[in-house]
Order: sequence, then C-alpha cells, then structure tokens
Amino acid sequence: MYVIKCDSCGFVLYKGADPKTVEAVLRLWGGVCPKCMSPLERRPIKIAVGLLKERKAG
Repeated sequence: MYVIKCDSCGFVLYKGADPKTVEAVLRLWGGVCPKCMSPLERRPIKIAVGLLKERKAG
C-alpha cells in the first residue's frame, strides 16, 4: 500500500496499491493541498517504509 500525505497537515493525497509519481499526485490536486491549501513540494520530505498486515476476510 502506497500513501502520500501533505507534510503540512497530514491530509492523504494518495493511497493505493499502485505506486504513483510525485508529479502525478501534484497534477491530481493542482499543486496545492485541498485541506490546508499549502503548496505541495516536488521532492518528498519524509519517506516511511513499512509492512502492513493483511486483513483476513471473514
């Protein structure tokens, strides 16, 4: 699962199984966070990598 958040407010700009480029996410939101209206940077400020547990159906 890939998650891209606004560094200013933590709003989730993208969450999904497929990776997206930073440029694609910037274009999706017009270069600004829709929640706090902060300009979005092209370079990531923080990168967090981890494993997510699969949820069992049922």
